[in-house]
Amino acid sequence: MRPSIANPPLFRLAGREGARVTLVADEAGFTVEVSVLEPDIIHVLHRPGGRLPAQRTWAVAPGAEDVPDAGRDRGALEGFSCPDFDLDAGDAAKLVITTSRLRLTVRLKGLFFTWDMADGAGGWTPIARDRPTQAYNLGWWGDQVRHYLQRDPAERYFGLGEKSGAMDRAGRRFRMGNVDAMGYDARGSDPLYKHIPFYITHHEGTGLAFGLFYDTYADCSFDFGAERSNYHGLYRGFAAESGDLDYYVIAGPKVADVTRRFTWLTGRPALMPRWALGYSGSTMSYTDAPDAQARMAEFIAKCREHDILCDSFHLSSGYTSIGPRRYVFHWNLEKFPDPAGFARSYHEAGVRLCANIKPCLLDDHPLFDEALARGLLIVDGQGEPAWCQFWDGVGAYLDFTNPETQAWWRAHVTADLLGVGIDATWNDNNEFEVTSPDALAHMFGARRRRWRPSPCRPC
Repeated sequence: MRPSIANPPLFRLAGREGARVTLVADEAGFTVEVSVLEPDIIHVLHRPGGRLPAQRTWAVAPGAEDVPDAGRDRGALEGFSCPDFDLDAGDAAKLVITTSRLRLTVRLKGLFFTWDMADGAGGWTPIARDRPTQAYNLGWWGDQVRHYLQRDPAERYFGLGEKSGAMDRAGRRFRMGNVDAMGYDARGSDPLYKHIPFYITHHEGTGLAFGLFYDTYADCSFDFGAERSNYHGLYRGFAAESGDLDYYVIAGPKVADVTRRFTWLTGRPALMPRWALGYSGSTMSYTDAPDAQARMAEFIAKCREHDILCDSFHLSSGYTSIGPRRYVFHWNLEKFPDPAGFARSYHEAGVRLCANIKPCLLDDHPLFDEALARGLLIVDGQGEPAWCQFWDGVGAYLDFTNPETQAWWRAHVTADLLGVGIDATWNDNNEFEVTSPDALAHMFGARRRRWRPSPCRPC
């Protein structure tokens, strides 16, 4: 009988190889890999049809500053200690994976996970349970990715990066999408800017905390109790339009412990230069003014007059304008008649300059035709630019999965900015709002690949 909600698939233990335990539902053609990476970190990767829509990740860099340009295989174990663990598969209906910090119990019929954390006194405390009704999409909802957990009213949820409203996300639903939400409402706007599909659960009763990180680049949403159902009980959930169900469970016991381990897992940011920690000036009005270089000189004079210490200035994109529009790497010489002299005057005042740059070229950008001809832009299936709305016009994003684009970008940063005395760049408008359904990227020469992940095979 074909698996259905009434007859969910039965998973079996297909094998254990080192850190990885593989579960397979033969009739459904569905594979789940559970990898014990650290005593406090377990990785769960679903492979519908035994495959992945996206084989590589750019979000996981255990103990490192960054991942290679071409990414990292989602199943890679490099950088992890892969400790020994206990696997109890003596019960035909379930199996149990136990480390010194985490215990995972898997009910094999229909795939139901229960997570416990060591309490430090030799016992175990429950921290999370899958929703008992259709916790995963095992063919019930087409290509969509789903993961539902039971929700406890004593739980509090923190994370997802920059979001509006209270720090505790309980009771709300959030959409994860890269949207430049200038002028947003701090109470209710959604989505906002960043795509960080990670949150921490803290239980007020037990005092324990754990983290859930979903490694996905697809537009997705998190529901922390906004949605109610008569049939499923209290639950919270993660949903994505496409892509992979690829998640990491990170044990606490404290919120700070989870935070430290998450930043270790995904790569900590590089240390900023000391001058970046001081006061930094910035305003659009100076560089939008017709006499921008003179206005910028007035800022330095006012700092001296009022004895204001200033270490840097973030130069807004008005310096690149042609009319009202913005053109990265283009200096408006009417506003800034002497870019090198301008930079030199700021250095003499002890102020570093950080210039705004944007990764999208408007259709009439002086460099657009060159970039298109050299294959540096994200394009559609016909090789035309994957057009998007951008800064009072339409444009196309640069394809940074192409090493030639990276080299072209570095060359222009060096010649047009660093070469005239700019100290650093401010990467602005990096929310790649690519809406074309057949947009293509170079993907580091492996093959041109759709940004929209290919559909998973139906169960």
